[in-house]
Amino acid sequence: MSAFEKWQFRLNQVTGELYQLSVVHMESQRFWQPAINAFRLSDRYLVCVDLAGMQKDQIAVRVEPRRLIIEGNRPSPEPNRNPGDPTPQVLAMEIDYGPFQRIVRLPEPVQTDRVTARYREGLLWIELPLDHGGQTPITEVVNP
Repeated sequence: MSAFEKWQFRLNQVTGELYQLSVVHMESQRFWQPAINAFRLSDRYLVCVDLAGMQKDQIAVRVEPRRLIIEGNRPSPEPNRNPGDPTPQVLAMEIDYGPFQRIVRLPEPVQTDRVTARYREGLLWIELPLDHGGQTPITEVVNP
Protein backbone atom coordinates (compact mmCIF):
# COMPACT_ATOMS: atom_id res chain seq x y z
CA MET A 1 0.00 0.00 0.00
CA SER A 2 1.43 3.36 -1.02
CA ALA A 3 1.72 6.32 1.34
CA PHE A 4 -1.19 7.98 -0.48
CA GLU A 5 -3.39 4.87 -0.12
CA LYS A 6 -2.55 4.67 3.61
CA TRP A 7 -3.45 8.33 4.01
CA GLN A 8 -6.71 7.85 2.08
CA PHE A 9 -7.59 4.75 4.13
CA ARG A 10 -7.00 6.62 7.41
CA LEU A 11 -9.01 9.63 6.17
CA ASN A 12 -11.95 7.34 5.37
CA GLN A 13 -11.72 5.81 8.87
CA VAL A 14 -11.75 9.22 10.55
CA THR A 15 -14.60 10.45 8.36
CA GLY A 16 -16.65 7.35 9.22
CA GLU A 17 -15.99 7.81 12.94
CA LEU A 18 -17.05 11.46 12.78
CA TYR A 19 -20.25 10.51 10.96
CA GLN A 20 -21.09 7.90 13.60
CA LEU A 21 -20.48 10.41 16.38
CA SER A 22 -22.76 12.98 14.74
CA VAL A 23 -25.57 10.43 14.33
CA VAL A 24 -25.27 9.32 17.96
CA HIS A 25 -25.27 12.97 19.08
CA MET A 26 -28.36 13.76 17.01
CA GLU A 27 -30.22 10.72 18.36
CA SER A 28 -29.38 11.63 21.97
CA GLN A 29 -31.03 15.05 21.56
CA ARG A 30 -34.60 13.79 21.26
CA PHE A 31 -36.09 17.00 22.64
CA TRP A 32 -35.90 20.60 21.54
CA GLN A 33 -35.91 23.31 24.20
CA PRO A 34 -38.31 26.25 24.04
CA ALA A 35 -36.91 29.71 24.79
CA ILE A 36 -37.64 31.18 28.22
CA ASN A 37 -37.38 34.44 30.11
CA ALA A 38 -37.02 34.02 33.88
CA PHE A 39 -37.43 36.69 36.54
CA ARG A 40 -37.05 36.86 40.32
CA LEU A 41 -39.35 39.18 42.19
CA SER A 42 -39.21 39.74 45.94
CA ASP A 43 -41.57 36.85 46.72
CA ARG A 44 -41.64 34.66 43.59
CA TYR A 45 -40.12 33.57 40.31
CA LEU A 46 -41.86 34.24 37.01
CA VAL A 47 -40.97 32.11 34.00
CA CYS A 48 -42.25 32.88 30.51
CA VAL A 49 -41.99 30.05 27.96
CA ASP A 50 -42.32 30.62 24.19
CA LEU A 51 -44.73 27.91 23.01
CA ALA A 52 -46.47 29.40 19.99
CA GLY A 53 -48.83 27.20 18.02
CA MET A 54 -49.85 24.94 20.88
CA GLN A 55 -52.99 24.13 22.81
CA LYS A 56 -53.05 24.06 26.62
CA ASP A 57 -53.64 20.31 26.71
CA GLN A 58 -50.38 19.73 24.77
CA ILE A 59 -48.30 21.22 27.60
CA ALA A 60 -47.32 19.57 30.90
CA VAL A 61 -45.76 21.46 33.80
CA ARG A 62 -44.18 19.70 36.77
CA VAL A 63 -42.66 21.48 39.75
CA GLU A 64 -40.18 20.29 42.34
CA PRO A 65 -38.92 22.50 45.17
CA ARG A 66 -35.87 23.60 43.11
CA ARG A 67 -36.78 22.57 39.56
CA LEU A 68 -39.40 23.46 36.97
CA ILE A 69 -40.02 20.98 34.13
CA ILE A 70 -42.03 21.93 31.04
CA GLU A 71 -42.79 19.18 28.51
CA GLY A 72 -44.99 18.62 25.51
CA ASN A 73 -45.17 17.91 21.82
CA ARG A 74 -45.64 20.72 19.32
CA PRO A 75 -47.14 19.68 15.98
CA SER A 76 -45.27 20.54 12.81
CA PRO A 77 -46.54 23.84 11.40
CA GLU A 78 -47.90 23.02 7.94
CA PRO A 79 -49.58 25.31 5.40
CA ASN A 80 -53.30 24.83 4.80
CA ARG A 81 -53.81 23.15 1.44
CA ASN A 82 -56.83 22.55 -0.71
CA PRO A 83 -57.47 19.05 -2.04
CA GLY A 84 -55.45 18.54 -5.19
CA ASP A 85 -52.85 21.20 -4.33
CA PRO A 86 -49.30 20.09 -5.08
CA THR A 87 -46.90 19.46 -2.22
CA PRO A 88 -45.38 22.83 -1.27
CA GLN A 89 -41.69 23.47 -1.75
CA VAL A 90 -39.96 24.20 1.57
CA LEU A 91 -37.92 27.41 1.40
CA ALA A 92 -37.04 27.63 5.09
CA MET A 93 -37.81 25.46 8.11
CA GLU A 94 -36.59 27.08 11.32
CA ILE A 95 -39.50 26.48 13.72
CA ASP A 96 -38.84 23.63 16.16
CA TYR A 97 -41.55 21.00 16.48
CA GLY A 98 -42.02 17.58 17.99
CA PRO A 99 -41.33 16.58 21.59
CA PHE A 100 -39.80 19.24 23.81
CA GLN A 101 -38.55 19.49 27.36
CA ARG A 102 -37.19 22.43 29.28
CA ILE A 103 -35.80 22.08 32.78
CA VAL A 104 -35.30 25.29 34.75
CA ARG A 105 -33.16 25.01 37.88
CA LEU A 106 -34.38 27.31 40.61
CA PRO A 107 -31.81 28.90 42.94
CA GLU A 108 -34.23 28.78 45.89
CA PRO A 109 -37.04 26.35 46.82
CA VAL A 110 -40.59 27.22 45.80
CA GLN A 111 -44.02 26.42 47.22
CA THR A 112 -44.97 23.71 44.74
CA ASP A 113 -48.60 23.62 45.89
CA ARG A 114 -49.07 27.33 45.08
CA VAL A 115 -47.61 27.38 41.55
CA THR A 116 -49.89 28.75 38.84
CA ALA A 117 -49.60 28.71 35.06
CA ARG A 118 -51.38 30.74 32.37
CA TYR A 119 -51.13 30.13 28.59
CA ARG A 120 -52.10 33.03 26.36
CA GLU A 121 -51.11 34.18 22.87
CA GLY A 122 -48.38 31.55 22.55
CA LEU A 123 -46.69 32.33 25.86
CA LEU A 124 -46.84 30.17 28.98
CA TRP A 125 -46.41 32.23 32.16
CA ILE A 126 -45.56 30.25 35.29
CA GLU A 127 -45.61 31.89 38.72
CA LEU A 128 -43.62 30.10 41.44
CA PRO A 129 -43.95 31.55 44.98
CA LEU A 130 -40.75 31.29 47.01
CA ASP A 131 -40.74 28.87 49.93
CA HIS A 132 -39.12 30.55 52.92
CA GLY A 133 -40.14 27.73 55.26
CA GLY A 134 -40.29 23.97 54.91
CA GLN A 135 -39.99 21.57 52.01
CA THR A 136 -43.00 21.04 49.70
CA PRO A 137 -43.71 17.97 47.56
CA ILE A 138 -43.48 17.54 43.80
CA THR A 139 -46.59 18.94 42.11
CA GLU A 140 -48.02 18.69 38.62
CA VAL A 141 -49.71 21.86 37.41
CA VAL A 142 -52.86 20.99 35.49
CA ASN A 143 -54.39 23.12 32.71
CA PRO A 144 -51.95 26.00 32.27
